[in-house]
Amino acid sequence: MLRATFTTTPYLNMIKPLSGGFFDDEAKPIQPCMVDRPGLCLLCDYDETEDAEENLLCMMNRWDQRNDEVFVCGKFEKKK
Repeated sequence: MLRATFTTTPYLNMIKPLSGGFFDDEAKPIQPCMVDRPGLCLLCDYDETEDAEENLLCMMNRWDQRNDEVFVCGKFEKKK
C-alpha cells in the first residue's frame, strides 16, 4: 500500500495523502467486493478463507487478470 510521508521538503508536501485501500496503476480506487470471482476461485479451498492476507492476495490476482481470457492461479487447491 502506498503511503505519503510529509517532511519539510516543499515538493513532498504537495503529495496528496491516500486514505487507504487498494488502487490500480492510475491511482483509481479498487473496491475488493466488486472484483469478479472466476469459476476456478469458487472451486478453490482458499476462496473466502479466514486468512485475511490470503484473501488479499487472491483478490489482487483476480484484479490483475480481470481482462485475460483465461484465469490462471498457481495457488489453486480444490475444495475438500
